Amino acid sequence: MTAHDPDGRVTALLVRFVLLALVIGGTGALVGTMFLPTAVAVASMVSTAEQDVFDVPPLPEGEPLVQNSFVYAADGSEIAELNYQENRVLVTLDQVPEVAKNAVIATEDATFWEHNGVNHRAIVRAAVANARAGDITQGGSTITQQYVKNAYLTTDQTLNRKIKEAMYAVELEKRHTKEEILERYLNHTYFGSGVYGIGTAAERYFSKAVEDLTLAEAAVLAGVIRSPEGNSPLRDPENALRRRNVVLDQMAINGYVTAEQAEAAKALDLGLAPKEPAPPANPFWVDWVTRLLINEPAADALGSQLDALATMGETQEERVAAVFQGGLRIHTTLDPEFQAMAEESLVEHLTYEGESPEEIAQEPFGGLVSVEPGTGAIRTLAVGPREFGACDEPIGLDAEGRQLCDKTKFNPLVPADEGSARVGRQPGSSFKPFVVAAALEQGIPPGWQVDATGPATIPGCDNGADWEVNNSGGDGLRDMYSGVQASSNVFHAMLIEETGPANVVDMATRLGIRRSPLPAECALALGAVEVFPLEMAAAYATLANGGEYCAPFAITRIEDREGNLLYEHSTDCEQVIDSSVADRVVDIMAGPVSAGGTAPIANLGRWPTRGKTGTTNDYRDAWFVGYVKQLATAAWIGYENGVVTYDCEANPDKCAAEDSDCFDVSPEGTTRRCVETRLLRNVTIAGTSYKRVFGGTIPAPMWKTYMERAVERFEPASFPRPGPLPAATVPDLLAAGSIDEAEELAEAAKLHVVPQTVDHYEPAGTFVAQDPAPGSRVPAGRAIVLQVSNGTAERPVIPSVVGLRRAAAEQVLTDAGYAYEVVLVDTTAAVDDGVVVNQSPNGGTAVEGDDPVVVVIEVGRLVEGGGDDGDPGDEPSDPAEDPVEPEPSPTTTEPPPDDGGGNNGNGNGNGNGGGG
Repeated sequence: MTAHDPDGRVTALLVRFVLLALVIGGTGALVGTMFLPTAVAVASMVSTAEQDVFDVPPLPEGEPLVQNSFVYAADGSEIAELNYQENRVLVTLDQVPEVAKNAVIATEDATFWEHNGVNHRAIVRAAVANARAGDITQGGSTITQQYVKNAYLTTDQTLNRKIKEAMYAVELEKRHTKEEILERYLNHTYFGSGVYGIGTAAERYFSKAVEDLTLAEAAVLAGVIRSPEGNSPLRDPENALRRRNVVLDQMAINGYVTAEQAEAAKALDLGLAPKEPAPPANPFWVDWVTRLLINEPAADALGSQLDALATMGETQEERVAAVFQGGLRIHTTLDPEFQAMAEESLVEHLTYEGESPEEIAQEPFGGLVSVEPGTGAIRTLAVGPREFGACDEPIGLDAEGRQLCDKTKFNPLVPADEGSARVGRQPGSSFKPFVVAAALEQGIPPGWQVDATGPATIPGCDNGADWEVNNSGGDGLRDMYSGVQASSNVFHAMLIEETGPANVVDMATRLGIRRSPLPAECALALGAVEVFPLEMAAAYATLANGGEYCAPFAITRIEDREGNLLYEHSTDCEQVIDSSVADRVVDIMAGPVSAGGTAPIANLGRWPTRGKTGTTNDYRDAWFVGYVKQLATAAWIGYENGVVTYDCEANPDKCAAEDSDCFDVSPEGTTRRCVETRLLRNVTIAGTSYKRVFGGTIPAPMWKTYMERAVERFEPASFPRPGPLPAATVPDLLAAGSIDEAEELAEAAKLHVVPQTVDHYEPAGTFVAQDPAPGSRVPAGRAIVLQVSNGTAERPVIPSVVGLRRAAAEQVLTDAGYAYEVVLVDTTAAVDDGVVVNQSPNGGTAVEGDDPVVVVIEVGRLVEGGGDDGDPGDEPSDPAEDPVEPEPSPTTTEPPPDDGGGNNGNGNGNGNGGGG
């Protein structure tokens, strides 16, 4: 050992690699010198190496069977055969042109025709390099070894795997000719972009049969093998071009082409003519499901099915082979009937009959995703109106000169792969139920009421700064029921301040927003955070399920080609909030889909419906998320924002502008790319023009069209009743000596105070009235409007009504806010009949104190014998027949506790109207 190799690891690596080279080389030497018959020599040396030196098991008999996998829907129907990423027609070596065979050999294994499966010189060279590095950095693999690795082994970069690979390569060369091995290699090799086999690669990249490949095209394909994704001509044309030219130089060095032929081929461009494979049914779903089983970042983003990923293999290459070559039967949660209904709804609301592909390419994206409460099964994942596929060529230009694509692989509904730059979309007001749930959990009662008139300033709520909030509806006194129904921004801003943003983050996370990071900021109350529609559907499903969260999942089970069970999903549910809180939120959420709400159009009638609209402040996104007992669905529309490409001839100003969002003018100067965000303002969608698109404009009807068909499968099911609202008794705040004391009294009664300054003659600061009245029973949390005098009004005087007819006098007193009593007095003067002849207190009397004032008015009543001139008659009235009695005045009725109305007084505390 040396000071640089304390544990002897480097030495061990070097010894084993050199020993391997000597074993293989010795086999070749013995065969060459004929010390032993060929078969005996090879078999003996390999057997010695396998059993005595490296303990390697024997090479399996026969080639592993490559078989396509299948994806199934929840009802067992086949959705897709995963053959669009796997070679289906094996080509023979005779079909592969010499230039293609030579290109592969030149760059991957120049001594292929000479070695016996292993290039021992390359092994020794790799052993020295690996020893210096202290790890496996070079392998010196031949074409035979690469085929062995792909067909029989894993891709682990371990010494044991490399040794096994070399042993198997020698054994394979004993069993098969070089031509057979090369043919198998060319049919098995991965050529990037999901393409296996040189025949499929020729079709995918150049739209031609393998027999027709040119020298330059063959070099492109050979260059892909070393790094299938890094050198992909579709993903990175520049790398592919450089690598092709390296291959052409290697072909010239090895004598397969002349230098002149290589240079002529290098002068050509890539010459791509990509042919997009036909997508399967439900391509967005199939694409996502396969990524969940192959890409660890995609599985991490969902989180619930990492075990399924692990079942497919430890490395991505192993998982790709299992999914696309393993003959698996992959069963999923997708409901094909629901999916068809959702796709039809997208077409109905986002396109019109006869719309051209260019017009469809300009429509916004829409999506519908459904989660089943109680299981988490994802039943629908519909994206439209564009079709699934790569945008290889633009199909036209819009009026601004932007290139248009009629296909996309963009899936806005599901969480982005872990580490991806893609984020979700802002849910706007559809996030508000999470604020309500957090408030209820913190003990704030549903009757909590504030004056939500906008605009309003929430002090210190915006990271310590004042937060200015506007309403687009929902002014006035609001509690949780009316605030959610009207989607009052000011109400929810005040509620999150009372609740605490951190508690809202915790609540939303528990309910189902588990992939998107949530900042603990007040703006969260209005949905100012990026989330994914699948997360929103899952969170609403938790509310529908009584507060029990069930992790959303797409794959139920996986079987191998023999029907053996490899994986089965276990429902992952947990009670994340108390059912009483969930039931109250569900009850509150009936408001938006009721008359007076923001989306009554979404109400499903016999099926009790809950939901909430959402629209971002800048109109970038519009949502409706709702549920019945058995199904929760998020509906979203918005544009696929990001990089757009302008045609410079169609829009020369854009190409010439020094816009910070624009970059990458093409070398020919014909196009320029820009980063743009399109909004749902002043847009035409499905042939209809919209100044602004709200959640109730398109998403709610789109949701309704889909859900009203889907729920026909279910019996109408009611949600649990949350019970009566907690009640409180209103204290007498007029007796308080200060606002602080009034607030203490209200808080002790589980109520709170809304001071209201009014014009009044009492000294400034005097409490002159309250609503509701002391002793009233109201919902806990309700606001008591406390009127506070500003001291500016004149002291009122009692109006004079003498000389007015009774009805007119009563109206004057009622309008002035006075109660009154009517006393009938006999008169013999016809002119006084029905006329006020006296009042008490007299007209013009100033009101003193706060006690109610009742005005007594005497109304003349003509008695028998009265004359037209007003003289008394001859006969006096009989007191027994005409007693003079005061008539009781009717009193007003106290308004119900939740109507938010005030009394009828004029500021002096009198609340009664008059009557006669």
